[in-house]
Parts: sequence; structure tokens; C-alpha cells
Amino acid sequence: MSLSPRCVVRARASEPWAVSCARVFQWDDVLDARATAATGEDDDTSTSTTTTTTSEENAAHTAPTLMRGTTGNFIVIDGANLAWGLAQKLKSRFTSKTRVPMSAAVLAALDYEPWRASGFTTHAFIPREYVVGYVNSVCDGGGLSTVNAELVEYLGKGMWVNRRLMDEVDAGRLTLVSRDGVDGRGLRKADDLTILTRAKEADAWICSNDKFRDHRRERGIGFSSGKALKEFARLRRFDHNFLIPLEDDVISATVEASGWTPKVGASFVENYDGPQRRVVPEREPDAPTPYHAMPQRVLPVYFEPLPTDSMKTARKTYLERQGWSVSRIIA
Repeated sequence: MSLSPRCVVRARASEPWAVSCARVFQWDDVLDARATAATGEDDDTSTSTTTTTTSEENAAHTAPTLMRGTTGNFIVIDGANLAWGLAQKLKSRFTSKTRVPMSAAVLAALDYEPWRASGFTTHAFIPREYVVGYVNSVCDGGGLSTVNAELVEYLGKGMWVNRRLMDEVDAGRLTLVSRDGVDGRGLRKADDLTILTRAKEADAWICSNDKFRDHRRERGIGFSSGKALKEFARLRRFDHNFLIPLEDDVISATVEASGWTPKVGASFVENYDGPQRRVVPEREPDAPTPYHAMPQRVLPVYFEPLPTDSMKTARKTYLERQGWSVSRIIA
């Protein structure tokens, strides 16, 4: 399986793992230390104590086919994981009963400005039904009473499409992964396996809160063993978070000042001809606030890549070896 021609990655010489991480997370102290470090630094020496490992991991570290420092500027985005991550953030932040996968999360990672400024190429993978499928599976859908009519269109015969994400497919920045299976049940892990395969091919980073522990016995995705997959995920996968900085009263004032009116529910879809069950004919005064449908100008939400504990340790160790003060590190 090869990468799409649009996912061309410009490679550079391999570098210490902490320095590779620094480019992802904008660790200026590590990058400054690297710029002033003596030439001829050995990668294995510079990272051999970046984390406490088991004997199994130490054995995997010595595998000649796996290098700690990445050679590329490619970031693979787990679209489903981010879409549900933002959904959970909104649910927790506003104690809402509604949890709808959000296309805004995928776009926020694809368009993350620090990555663009650093020369990274981003590409997302997402199950097909998150873009074209039934209303309960499509991003910004969730159900007939929660579907965001500003982003989701009805195709007929019970099928819907998220136009925002389809535009990214057309632009070559988002790949749809089919979960169809020969047994009729579908392969729920197909997108995870695709992400791991593509990331290994390109020696890429993976943006996902999923640690991929359920796939260590998979064969045919390019890893020689479960240990090799585990080590690759440890070195290349990092976490993410979404920040909502405004207080509730400020959000309410912003909504009122913007003049934004939610178009939530199948009743706002002009050509909808399906079942009317649970369709909201019009927004009632005491209806739950549809935070999931608020655009960025009304409810600012910011994407944030987060290093794993091993990556934080690598940063600390690298700076100590360069004689830099580690007090500047924020956990």
C-alpha cells in the first residue's frame, strides 16, 4: 500500500528523537540546544535514556529497521479519534447530553498553523461513514434532531453527506477508509490499520489519543512483531487536546452579538423526505443549547498537540546533556 501522490513527504537526515519531537511541539529550547550542539552527535547515544523501558522494549530499540529520529515531515491524523475527542470535550465542558462527532476537530489539526510554518504535511484518515452515511454516523449529524444543517446535506434514501469533509477529500487532504467486511459486519479497525500502515511507510507521526494496543497481533501491516508495532507507536504517536478558553457568560454574549441562529435538526434540510420521528420542527426557547453546531467565530475552540510522558522525558534528558536548564520545561 503506497501513499497518495498528494502525500509526498520531503525527507531530511535522521536526528535525535527529542529534536524530532521538538519540531512537532515547538520546543524552542531543544531546537536552540540542537543548533549550538557539536556536530557528529550519535542518535542512539543521544536518546538511549530518554525513557524507562522494559527489557522487551530495549530489545526492540536495537532493531536496525527502526530509527528513533524521524526522517520526514509528515503527520497522519486519526480523524475518528479527533472527531470524538472534540465531541467529548464539548459534552464535558457544557455538561451536555448530546455527543456528536465533530468535523471541526479534523480541520483544526489539518490546518494547525505551527505545523504549516514548520513545513509539516498533514493528512487525515477517517471511516467513510463519517463523511457519507446515515445521519447517526456522519460527522455533525448524530440524529435527526441534532444534525447540523449548515454542514450536512441529505442525499436521499436515508443517506447524508458532510460537505465540509467532502471538500477535504476533493482537496486530497482526507482519505476515506471503508469498513466493509466480507462477513457483512464490517471491519471496525480498518481505519486504525490503515493509519498504522501509512505512518510506517512514510516514517510519519500519528496524531491520536488511541494507543493502538488492540492491534499488536495484526499481521500484514508491515511490522515484524507486536513488539515492533508497540515501539513504533511509542516513538511516533502523540496525544491531542482541545481548548475552549471562554467562560459561559462570554460565550452567551458572543452568540447574541454575532446574530448566529442555529440550524439544527432535519426540519432545516429542505429536501429531507425521511421519517419525521424526533425531528425538531422549530427551536423552542427551552431547547438545549446546540454547542456542537456553533461555528468557530461564535465558540472558539483550539487544537493542541500533546507529547506523551516518554517524549517529555526525552526533552528533559536531551537538555540536561546539552547543559541547558530544565526548569524551562512545562509538563
